[in-house]
Amino acid sequence: MKKTATSVFMLLLLFGGGALAQAKADGAKAFEHVRYLASDALQGRKSATPEYARAAEYVAARMKEYGLQPSGEKGSWFQEVTFKNWANYSQPIRLEILSPQKRVYFPGRGRDYAPVLGTGSGLVRGEMAFAGYGILSEKPAWSDYDGLEVKGRILLILPDSPLDFEDAAVKEWTLEKKAKLAAEKGAVGMIEMDLTDPRQEAEAGERRRTPRSLNKGQCPDGFVVIQAGRDFLDDLFYSARKSWRDPVSRILRLKKPHSFAFEATVEMEVHLLQEERKAMNVIGLLPGQDPQLKDEFILVGGHLDHLGVGLNGFIYNGADDNATSAATLLETARVLGASGFKPARSIVFCSWAGEEMGLVGSRYYLEHPLYPLDRTVVYLNIDMVGMGDSDLLVGGMWEYGRFFDIVKAGLDPDLEKKLRPRVNYRGSDHSAFWAKGITALSLRTGEVLTGGLDDEHPEYHRPGDRPELIDPELLRLAAQYHLDALRALAGSREKLLDPRFRAEFIHKDAAIVDMHVDTIGRFLEGEDLRQDLPKGQVDIPKLKRGAVDLSVFACFSGPPSDDLEKGRAANKIFGQLEALHRLVEQNPKDLEIVQGSEGFRRLRNSGKTGVLIGIESGYAIENDLDVLRAFYRSGVRLMTLTHWTHADWADASGDPKAERGGLTEFGEQVIREMNKLGMVIDLSHSHDETFWDTLRVSTAPVIVSHSCCRALSEHHRNLSDDMLKALAKNEGVIGINFSAGFLNALYEEKQQALRKTLPPVDVKTVVDHIEHVIKVTGDADHVGLGSDFDGISDPPEGLEDAGRLVAVTDELQRRGTREADIRKILGDNFLRVWRAVEKAAKS
Repeated sequence: MKKTATSVFMLLLLFGGGALAQAKADGAKAFEHVRYLASDALQGRKSATPEYARAAEYVAARMKEYGLQPSGEKGSWFQEVTFKNWANYSQPIRLEILSPQKRVYFPGRGRDYAPVLGTGSGLVRGEMAFAGYGILSEKPAWSDYDGLEVKGRILLILPDSPLDFEDAAVKEWTLEKKAKLAAEKGAVGMIEMDLTDPRQEAEAGERRRTPRSLNKGQCPDGFVVIQAGRDFLDDLFYSARKSWRDPVSRILRLKKPHSFAFEATVEMEVHLLQEERKAMNVIGLLPGQDPQLKDEFILVGGHLDHLGVGLNGFIYNGADDNATSAATLLETARVLGASGFKPARSIVFCSWAGEEMGLVGSRYYLEHPLYPLDRTVVYLNIDMVGMGDSDLLVGGMWEYGRFFDIVKAGLDPDLEKKLRPRVNYRGSDHSAFWAKGITALSLRTGEVLTGGLDDEHPEYHRPGDRPELIDPELLRLAAQYHLDALRALAGSREKLLDPRFRAEFIHKDAAIVDMHVDTIGRFLEGEDLRQDLPKGQVDIPKLKRGAVDLSVFACFSGPPSDDLEKGRAANKIFGQLEALHRLVEQNPKDLEIVQGSEGFRRLRNSGKTGVLIGIESGYAIENDLDVLRAFYRSGVRLMTLTHWTHADWADASGDPKAERGGLTEFGEQVIREMNKLGMVIDLSHSHDETFWDTLRVSTAPVIVSHSCCRALSEHHRNLSDDMLKALAKNEGVIGINFSAGFLNALYEEKQQALRKTLPPVDVKTVVDHIEHVIKVTGDADHVGLGSDFDGISDPPEGLEDAGRLVAVTDELQRRGTREADIRKILGDNFLRVWRAVEKAAKS
């Protein structure tokens, strides 16, 4: 017994660092790293500067001190990263009006002006001239230079091209071409007028203008190009007793040039260096000890760089963003070393260059990995963990939920309570790993950036992001989170390279669209859809578990049995519409009605499921196009033409034969009106003749929202291969129905007792139908999901409700379906059709 206890203790020492010997993170020690890395001496650590190199050397020295092994190139701590288009401005940067009244302006994004990247360097002074768009064109005819003497002057020009220019002409007149022409005519510089209104942008909650750029080497040497806003323009013209709004208005109204010189002198100075440079990723290793697991790698890190010195001359110290990453990384390494931690898996510590320039360092590593990517278990990213409340936001926590359950098992319970998912967070190096198919999580403290005065990272990308704002306690929390996570993952005996982790990410990251559910009837019957109900296939918790982004809620009107019932069909639908609006209004944090594809795009990643209102079926319009239009005004954006039996103007799939020959003349009018309105036409339940007539008449793609493949299951509701090919030619999409009776018609034909002799209908059967559509149509562009949940009683095994939709993604991935195609199937195909329907309505 004593020998066994000793063996267990030794295992703990070997693979867990020793439960009794575990040191704790120290926020004060981590803060000392921030104090140095974010000091003025390091000038904001812009990648490929001498100051960044000093920061990289500091991190490498501390890694060595804390017991890591060098893991860069050629036995060093560093991986050299090339920056082909490195650029930097040096002071002074100036824009001044010298006369009639001297005024000085301030550079920077969102300030008075900004140099255009790619500008020539130097100091220029000149009298001013307004040169319209700065264009001299024969075809189409336009000259902003007629009668205008520009030699030695600085030109003011409008952005873009005249409104009536064709696309080819607009593309031809780039900023480079305008600058070359101005220089050839003797101008010494050019100011592009930024006419965005900062007041309107502020009201819309948007940031101010983004600086323009020229292609490297295209601007004439010494020819200075800047972009200046309305404050400068007002001062310049008013001091010269001129107006810039009047000539701009004339050009726009009269569609002809209106250029002139005027008496005002401006001086501007810019010094830009553009060249190829190199910077270093810093890489250290804590090698694994387990013979079976040591060749699996856990990466942890974040970016080391920041913005350097700004156009305004201030140092952007980057304490929170992102000296806190290196500080957390180093404190984590220190504690693991002090604990004598011996991981089973290898842990790689990384400080990346160039995140602020577009994830350059992490992307370079992924293209030139120092450890095999297919053996990389996870990347744990650290970005901005020094400010805000004590919330810990984790990007990937939701998308990689299955994986994060393993992480959570090792976390301190009090720390775990502070964790919250940050959905679809792509603003840091972890997103480069996501793009490569590698599991990645990213930690930050505080709330997401709002730009408001209550922002928890108020000095983000500003000169005020200095060490004195950093909270050491947050650094301790961040380091402790990574210590707990690394201890759990490095020693876990679970399979951490499970492809299901990626399948879950694809599913949750994709736009999930279910083209047909019959759930509103349950709400009308009094069911509380806020609850995770034991019966029923759709409710709000199930939609969240299934990551459903958009669901078509069908308002149902069945075949009328007599004229009295026929005359009540519309009223029945309006009652369901009212109930649907009430359901959404009662759950504003979870549901939102969307009436256009652009509205859905804005809704994505809000945590809400979009509700697209559909009608099943066309009996509801009571043979009146005005009723159809009224439904559209009420938010209906999709309509199924028929149900089990015919409407007065269209045959249904349940009709033994097409008594109306498919669509009647009025039926064709319905199709044209739906095209005109931008309403999606749904041909589920339609007779074959109605299907063919609709494809002949419609000017927009159509859908078949909840049907299957007749070649696999001989059912009148399903489509033949010829119909599938025609649907693809129409650019339409079929949503595969989850009913066992449609997936395998024998389930509908045989008695319940005999079904046991049939093969199971499960997620594999659903994917069989998806793959059949792909095979027949030649690509994955014409199939999606149309569950018919709450309208079916026999869902497939493993797909019993909306919360289990990830099973489809699992199966598609298991069969080797490309990720891009999986995303199409899950929702992108329907969204493409919806956009095409809207576009056709506008044409």
